[in-house]
Amino acid sequence: MLLKTKQQLNSFFKTAANKVKRNIPAAVSLVLTLTAVMLTVVCSAHTVTIFDGTSSYTTSGVSSDIPAALAKISLPNKNYNIVSVTNHIFSTKVHINYVITLNVKKGEEVESFSVTQGTLAQALEEIGIELDEHDSVSLPLDTYLYGNETVELTDVDFVTETYTETIPCGNEVVYSSAYDADVSFVEPGKVGSKTTTYSVKYVNGVAVDYTVLSETVNEYAVDATTVVGTNIPKHLTNLFAKADDVPSISKLDAPDSLVLDANGVPVNYSSKTTLRATAYTHTGNPMSTGKYPTPGYVAVDPDEIPYGTKMYIVSADGRFVYGYAIAADTGGFIYGNRADMDLFMDTHSECVNFGRRDIVVYFVD
Repeated sequence: MLLKTKQQLNSFFKTAANKVKRNIPAAVSLVLTLTAVMLTVVCSAHTVTIFDGTSSYTTSGVSSDIPAALAKISLPNKNYNIVSVTNHIFSTKVHINYVITLNVKKGEEVESFSVTQGTLAQALEEIGIELDEHDSVSLPLDTYLYGNETVELTDVDFVTETYTETIPCGNEVVYSSAYDADVSFVEPGKVGSKTTTYSVKYVNGVAVDYTVLSETVNEYAVDATTVVGTNIPKHLTNLFAKADDVPSISKLDAPDSLVLDANGVPVNYSSKTTLRATAYTHTGNPMSTGKYPTPGYVAVDPDEIPYGTKMYIVSADGRFVYGYAIAADTGGFIYGNRADMDLFMDTHSECVNFGRRDIVVYFVD
């Protein structure tokens, strides 16, 4: 309706004012109610998103309370670290990393570490284990670790080490006519030393292999010398004789240094022993060493008396002087244990005459 007069206009505004005055409480109440509803909607719409590197979990709340949000979510691992938090007006983003157990086995020992979930390479870096070209692990380095994992580490190291040791000196026997037959003395030797350099391979701390890199002689050893006199003084010529000058069964040439005293015993010998001996003669075959038999060559057990051993042999009863002898054959007796040594003789009758008897063997090497 169109209001044309001043009176009508004043009446309209007056009526409207009265209506507003009468409805102020209801209006305020409406505004407050709408405001509360809006705030509730806004607050209840705040979302918290949890990202664990592979999966996202979202929850809504009245605030950005991260512990409360995490409590609402069923995470696969309750052991984690918060990496970062990003806040927005209506949302919060949280990035977490799980903490897992990595068991590192080296040999028989196992050590456990708490590490951030990730690849094996990242876990090893986190705990300070550096692999070189010789080391190896039982899983590929890009393996993603999800939980309680065990990896076997083979730690290989090559270490250069040196070792210094002594070089023993030997003993050389020298027979000299410059000294009388009853004279002998020792000129002392001197030990040497050498240094050996090794490359030692260690696997998990245990040395398993050695390679010699070099050997250096620091000082050469000097052999000791035992000087044995062979000269027979003129006033003692009736008490000493060269072995070749004494009648014997052996036909081998004895060295000039082999001198016998008045009792037919070598003046110089390294040792002596008493053995049981038999005699043998020609078979038509060469001996074990390839030589053809001749009186002076004897058959032995080479495990007891090596081939080439030089001896002077007499019978224990003094009836036979076999003389200078060399071990050159293997006796059949070593299988039947009938005797310790066989002495070669030219004829069967000599063998029968000798029979089986004890002998004294002087080793004159």
